[in-house]
Amino acid sequence: MTKSIVLVAVMGVAWLGCSARADVATEESALLEADRAFARAVADSGANGWTAYFASDGVMFRPGGTVIGSDSIRAMATAWFADDTFSLTWGPTHAEVSPEGTLGYTYGRYQSSGTDSAGNPTISTGSYLTVWRKQPDGSWKVAADIGSPDR
Repeated sequence: MTKSIVLVAVMGVAWLGCSARADVATEESALLEADRAFARAVADSGANGWTAYFASDGVMFRPGGTVIGSDSIRAMATAWFADDTFSLTWGPTHAEVSPEGTLGYTYGRYQSSGTDSAGNPTISTGSYLTVWRKQPDGSWKVAADIGSPDR
């Protein structure tokens, strides 16, 4: 009888462990699409699109320092998009998701353009890494974002 109880308990724990694992390939596809949707939202809505995809405690790593939280991220994005010549585009080339399907990251290439203080056109390209956290409603939100400009 004791062996049966132990066997049932072990099988239950094994089943729970398996059920807690996500379909990683499906989640990676979903994460790539979330990143693409993020880029479309920014193209359509500027600062509002940018801010909408960040978690409330999201972090941006920028040359001038770390920007933390929705209010600070919104303020930075609003300043970027106040310049009507500014644009930011990107595309993910890879995604990975944790076995549990709760954390993931994407990376790819970006391009920003605008004008400098003298009114000259500028273009900057580089690579980015975005860390995503799955939300209780199943959506993905940006937990951390960092861009690295090309030389």
